Amino acid sequence: MGSDNISSGSNRELGAGSSYLIQVRAGNERGWSAWSDQFRIKTKGVANPAAQAQLGSSARQEFAGCPWTLSYGGVLLGGSSPLIPVEVDGLASMPDVKDSDLELIQYDGLLPGRDYTRGRSVTMSFRALADNSEHLDLLMGEVSSAFTHSREEKPLEFCIPGVAQGAVAKVMGRMRKRSVRIDRAYGAMSPVVDVQFEATQPWITATDSLSRRLAVNSTYKVGGVHFPDDPEMGVTFPLFIPANGGFGGFTPAWVTNGSLDHSDLKVVVHGPFNGMVINAKENSRPIGRFGRLKWDDDTSYLVGVGERVEFEMKIDKATGKPTTGTMTRFNTAGEEIIDPPQFTQVFAAPSGSTIEVSIEVFKPVHDGAPSGYVEWYPGRFV
Repeated sequence: MGSDNISSGSNRELGAGSSYLIQVRAGNERGWSAWSDQFRIKTKGVANPAAQAQLGSSARQEFAGCPWTLSYGGVLLGGSSPLIPVEVDGLASMPDVKDSDLELIQYDGLLPGRDYTRGRSVTMSFRALADNSEHLDLLMGEVSSAFTHSREEKPLEFCIPGVAQGAVAKVMGRMRKRSVRIDRAYGAMSPVVDVQFEATQPWITATDSLSRRLAVNSTYKVGGVHFPDDPEMGVTFPLFIPANGGFGGFTPAWVTNGSLDHSDLKVVVHGPFNGMVINAKENSRPIGRFGRLKWDDDTSYLVGVGERVEFEMKIDKATGKPTTGTMTRFNTAGEEIIDPPQFTQVFAAPSGSTIEVSIEVFKPVHDGAPSGYVEWYPGRFV
C-alpha cells in the first residue's frame, strides 16, 4: 500500500451492492508473503444495473461466472453487459412431475406406477440499454442471433445466488420463443426482450466448486502470567509461566451439499501452524477426524509461513460413503510432500448433508495467523 505497518486500506471505485473476490499479501525488507486465499466481499447499498453496464458496448462478452449474470449463445446478461436481466422464472423452481399418464408412456415406453420429472421451462425478461439508434441496432442484432431456434441444445450458463447454491451452473436446452414489444420503452432505446428456453432434462448442473472460508481470529492473545496490580499480594515461587499466547481459533465452516450427487471434500490451510487436524460434525455428532497434530516421535508438526497443507477426502459416488484421504504439504518452493495422517477418520459431503467443518491445532503459534477454506463439488440440482 505504499508505506510500512499498513493493516487496512480503501478502494472508492467499487460499485454499490456488488460482490468482489479479494486477495492480499504482505511484504517487508525480506520479501513478499504468498497471496492469501480468495475471499468474497459484498459492498453495501443497492446495485444499479444501469450504472454497472457499459453503455455503447457489445453484449457479446465472456461469461466469467460473476453473481447475477447469465449467458446464452455468447451473449452476456448482467454485469458489464448492456443487457440487464429483469426477471427469470424456472431456474429456482422444481419442474413438474408426470405420473404414469399416457403421454409419458408414449414418450419413452415406461410402464405406469412411478413418477418422473420431465424437462424444465425457463422464461427470461431482460432490458437492452442503448445510448443511440446505432447501438440499438447492434444489441438487437446480437439478441436475434443468440436467442434463436436451434436443433442442438446449447448451455444456458448462470450464477445466481441461491440457485444451485450460488455455484456457476448450466442447463442444456433450446430457445423456443423470443418477443419484443415496440412501445415507449423501445422508443427510449431501452426495449424489454422476453425469451423462453426449453430443456429436455430437468438437471441444473454445477460447473464449478463451492467453498467456504475457515476464518481465524487474527487478534493476538498475550500469554504467560498476568501479575496483580497490588504489590502486597506477592507471587508464589517456583513460578510456572504457560505458553498460552497466540492467535485465536478458527470459526467453523458449514458445508451443505444440496445437489443430487455425492461430493468429495477438500480443505486447504496456509501456515503458520503447529499441528493440524480437520474435524467434522453432522447434527452435532462427530463423523470425521483427519490430519496430524505431531510426529510419531512427539516432535512438532510445523508448517511455516508460505507453506500450506491440502487435505483431500474421496467419496464413493454410488453409495455416498467416504473412502480414502490424503494429506499433502506444499513447501515454499512449491514441492509436494505426502505426510501420512495421524488420524484417519475421513469424511466427505454426501447428497443432502450439512456438515460442520472445524480445525484443531496442537499448539498456538506466534509468527502469524493461519488461513484456510473448505471446498466441495456439487453436481446436479433439480
